[in-house]
Amino acid sequence: MKLILASMSRYRREQLNALGYTFEVVPADVDETPRIGESARELTLRLAREKAKTVAAQHPGCIVIGSDQVGVCKGEILTKPGNRQRALDCLMRYPNNTVSFETAVAVRNLDGLVYADVITTTIKFREFDLTEARNYVDLDQPFDCAGAIKSERHAPLLFEWVCSDDPSALIGLPLIRTSSFLRLVGINPLRKDDPSTH
Repeated sequence: MKLILASMSRYRREQLNALGYTFEVVPADVDETPRIGESARELTLRLAREKAKTVAAQHPGCIVIGSDQVGVCKGEILTKPGNRQRALDCLMRYPNNTVSFETAVAVRNLDGLVYADVITTTIKFREFDLTEARNYVDLDQPFDCAGAIKSERHAPLLFEWVCSDDPSALIGLPLIRTSSFLRLVGINPLRKDDPSTH
């Protein structure tokens, strides 16, 4: 079975590679504008589904993974900052505050059935100043990360605590949920030599 990751994210690509999945990368071209009244959770789930559906339509006969992530601070949805100043502006909202990150995954099988879920990761940030924020940004350059948080590098230096059902979700793809969905469609790197899985 051919597996496709419908994302250009190098972080998601690295996550899947690390677990031994064989896949191709085909970015999905979808409008990521939030709808009126749409919550962060609803937005990420919709976009993950749409990405999987869009790429599957272009590549019939393939299993497709779609994913999306946003942050939420004081009710405001946070996406990728794109540059240094916007990253700093985003970070300086965090000291002594709690921020949630919603990470959705959708796996579309060969029959068009979509398995999807959203994992919430809640982070309590410690008190920190602009100097620390600047140093973090210069070290990690988190311009392509939702909410300017690159948790696999120096961002934990700003954390007080983290709560999540799946610690990998904050990087970009909730691997526990993703691997569970992939097992449902017959893809399991731990059984790749078992003929019953082909």
